[in-house]
Amino acid sequence: VHLERSAFWNIVPTYCDNVIIRAVSINSVGIQRGDGIDIESSKNVLIEYCIFNTGDDCIAIKAGRGYDGLRVNKPSENIIVRYCLAQQGHGGLTIGSETAGMVRNVYVHDCVFDGVDVGIRFKTRRPRGGGGENMLFENIRMRVVHSALRWDMLGQALHVGELADRNHKVSSNILTPKFQDITIRDVIIEDAADCIKIEGLPESPLENVVVENIYAVGNNWLKANDVHGLTINNAFVTVQNKSIDTINVSGLKLTN
Repeated sequence: VHLERSAFWNIVPTYCDNVIIRAVSINSVGIQRGDGIDIESSKNVLIEYCIFNTGDDCIAIKAGRGYDGLRVNKPSENIIVRYCLAQQGHGGLTIGSETAGMVRNVYVHDCVFDGVDVGIRFKTRRPRGGGGENMLFENIRMRVVHSALRWDMLGQALHVGELADRNHKVSSNILTPKFQDITIRDVIIEDAADCIKIEGLPESPLENVVVENIYAVGNNWLKANDVHGLTINNAFVTVQNKSIDTINVSGLKLTN
């Protein structure tokens, strides 16, 4: 199946179980909110051999938003994405930003992100709730415009106002997202403005992230805010800015 310039999101399984999406090509370049595939509160999903040129995220995994997402309380879980090519789009593979029911047990391997804005992106907002855990990404090759590996937990002031400022104090509550237990390994980054860029939440820091066996070429190496437990093993990095910029980071381990 080939989908060409659909008006809105293209393929959106919602509250589904046992889903296979295979060998679909999607072109929505220039279409606002032209997501390729959005998995919404569904489980046991396989996506493979697909090609994306989109006006928004190529593949996004979501699980409801805010209080309504907590009410429904259906996670997206047990999801495999493999052998896919993303050529244009905001994100090659995106988790969120709607994660109230939780996103868990995600395995992404043997994919190419060639020309997208961001390669692997985790995004949420302070009032979204839920979060994500237990994810593995491996054997990924990418050439991106902005960030190769990106955690975007605060969002933009345009959408959430002062909540997008990490210095704006917020107490942890029922709508505070939590992301943890993420491994990314065997990654080639051929070009990126930022190799690794992490913007966590001060009241709910990102936890237990492992990045290993990474080859990266880009402008900036590592920026990390609000992370507890970040391990980087076996990194060969060629960048213009070799500095490591951190705020509220503990358990940072760099080996080889």
